[in-house]
Amino acid sequence: MTKSLSQNPRSGRSENLEPAIGSGTCRKRSTQKGLLLVGLPSLLALLLLYAPASAKPNGLFGIGEKTLGGRFVWSDEVVSHEWRVQKHAVIGHHRLIDPEDKRYTFGTLDHCLTELAKIKREEQLPPMPKEIVIVLHGLGASRQMMNGLCYHLEDEGDFSVVNVGYASTLGKVGDHAASLGSVIKYLHADGVETISFVAHSMGNLVIRHALYDLEELPEAERPKVKFKRFVMISAPNHGAAMADGWVGNKLAQLAAGEPLEELAPGHGWQALEQHLMTPDFEFGILSGGRGDDEGFLHAIPGDDDGLLTIKTNQLVGASDFAQVLKGVHQLMPQYKQVREYTLRYLQKGYFISARAKHPILQ
Repeated sequence: MTKSLSQNPRSGRSENLEPAIGSGTCRKRSTQKGLLLVGLPSLLALLLLYAPASAKPNGLFGIGEKTLGGRFVWSDEVVSHEWRVQKHAVIGHHRLIDPEDKRYTFGTLDHCLTELAKIKREEQLPPMPKEIVIVLHGLGASRQMMNGLCYHLEDEGDFSVVNVGYASTLGKVGDHAASLGSVIKYLHADGVETISFVAHSMGNLVIRHALYDLEELPEAERPKVKFKRFVMISAPNHGAAMADGWVGNKLAQLAAGEPLEELAPGHGWQALEQHLMTPDFEFGILSGGRGDDEGFLHAIPGDDDGLLTIKTNQLVGASDFAQVLKGVHQLMPQYKQVREYTLRYLQKGYFISARAKHPILQ
């Protein structure tokens, strides 16, 4: 593959250990405390967004100002050479940010697209690479959490990576799938022909929902792209049993938003599951956990990664399955082994070797 010509600067190259959702490795650690830690950044982002206009030298929307890059309240709708058109999850307006996450303009989607087209002409940006990998984060996180994995795919595999962000705690899984569908549509219009996916946690459900939505479109409206491979990392493919105990808890609802009920098998999961497509192309699954019958949490029967059972990660049809021992749910994208397995699967269609493949048949 050919790398995209424009990439974000990798200042510091330090690993981001920002948690996704839930607790850490300790069995006695409170899961509600973990959810609170997820929710606080979302509240902080909202406060920063609505700070008085006088605090920004260039006005309310701070044209030219450095942003947080879309953490928590913005969803990418268009990504091209690290330029992003994003939609605000609460008030619905759009903005265009540059590869350094500086706000370039704001307004309607059409206005941002027009400005982006001008930039492409002025900077003579080429079409996007024909083959890319879309990477998606999980609930309560941001695309910055996936940076290390993206850099590994780029540096070691020469892949062209599009790291997509979405406002995971604001809106339903279907809303995030619609934003991802928009990203895919515009990538295709920008020259992309083949797409692979890598996702962590709830990001896997967003992709599966987007695939379902694309299949539901009339033939003439579907982007004519080929889907190649999909690496699912710690995917709640059958919901999250612990979410049942959190539904109705105001603190948990504040932290996780609407997806909390959608992921709960006893509440919204059955409705959500009807809109999740099992990929009809190659996909493999990576799980964490302890590799025993106990797992990290006594509250979850069987092996678990500190949030999900290993069984709920599994999905019939996977061409390969591998477990990263002592892998904790929130930190899975940070592990060297996860990154190496992900790269190998995207390149060759297996995590360890062709002979060591463990397909999930039933």
